[in-house]
Amino acid sequence: MAAEETQQDGSKTLVSFVVGLLIGGMLVWAFSGPSATAPSDVAEDSSEASEMAAGTTDEATEAEANSDEETAVDAAPVLPVGNGSIVVNDQPAGATVALERATYPIEEGWIGVRDFNNGQLGFIKGVVRFSAAGAQVPESVILQNATQAGQEYAVVVFSDNGDNAFNPAGDVQIDQIFATFTAQ
Repeated sequence: MAAEETQQDGSKTLVSFVVGLLIGGMLVWAFSGPSATAPSDVAEDSSEASEMAAGTTDEATEAEANSDEETAVDAAPVLPVGNGSIVVNDQPAGATVALERATYPIEEGWIGVRDFNNGQLGFIKGVVRFSAAGAQVPESVILQNATQAGQEYAVVVFSDNGDNAFNPAGDVQIDQIFATFTAQ
């Protein structure tokens, strides 16, 4: 009787192991499979098919596509470069700092938020890249550490050393505080 129970326990363990592998494999497959959105060429094919079904001509479709491309090109953001002025209003404490307006002193670099205590710059809270060539015009800075209510912060600009990766050892801060704000 004891040998029979040991064999049943072994069978149960084996079945549990196999079921666990199957469930684990299904979870990996489910979460690592292709995204739920259709590739752009599939979406274009289906829109072309529905346009043809609606009776539109290839010429009308082509003109519409050219119009959409022109609009996309026109809509690319332009980085304002000039004397270097940044406006940041006092705002609620949080993990993002909204930029009200900015004219950048250089064409490529990083805009950053730093702790500002008693007129002294402290730790870098976060940075975001800006680029005239890459049409990167940030509207906010996402922080590594959230701002705290009642604390003052400074907005600064760093030049980029050409590697497009922020590193305070190689990306030099421009010697100016462009704005300060208080987290509410």
